[in-house]
Amino acid sequence: MAHTVIVRSPSPLRETGLVVRIGFHVLLWTAIVMGATHRTSLTGEPATAIGDVGFRALPGDLQRMYRRCLDGLAEAEAIRGERGTWPEVGELHVPPFTPDPIDRAHYRWALLRDGTAINYVGVPETGPTLVIAILEPAPGTVPDPTAYTDEQHHRLADRTMLHVAIWEGTKPVPTAMIAPAIEDGWQRITRDAP
Repeated sequence: MAHTVIVRSPSPLRETGLVVRIGFHVLLWTAIVMGATHRTSLTGEPATAIGDVGFRALPGDLQRMYRRCLDGLAEAEAIRGERGTWPEVGELHVPPFTPDPIDRAHYRWALLRDGTAINYVGVPETGPTLVIAILEPAPGTVPDPTAYTDEQHHRLADRTMLHVAIWEGTKPVPTAMIAPAIEDGWQRITRDAP
């Protein structure tokens, strides 16, 4: 036995009210997300999370090493994207992994792995240790087509999305980790975005 259901649209006033409420929520949540993403401190400098240090706040030699780490990371990601495995330090042919006559700290680099955590660790004769920390997705994870790339999220040629960060600190790094403990004095180096 079939029943007839009559569906009536809301009155023009009620429909306008629904549209206004939806518009309000879109604007409200957009403002909240943008405010959280682009917040600044009271001094006008970009706000950073606890344990972060801005690139411009670093001494010149550490700024140069950070840029070298980005170059080395790009080469390592390209190799990982092509062959599916992370290259050993000796397979990388750009500073900071190759001898650099300007490197007064004489960094020695090593590759550490622990599951999906990959670290390229640079230990100097003097100065802070540098860690290029990479976190791969768990095996079998389907790539998210809506994920975007930024300073901390890199997409490989094979569509794998990585979480990456460069850290500086003075404690030893015995095993690969996702992120060193900020309680131990580790700081993540971030670009200074306006």
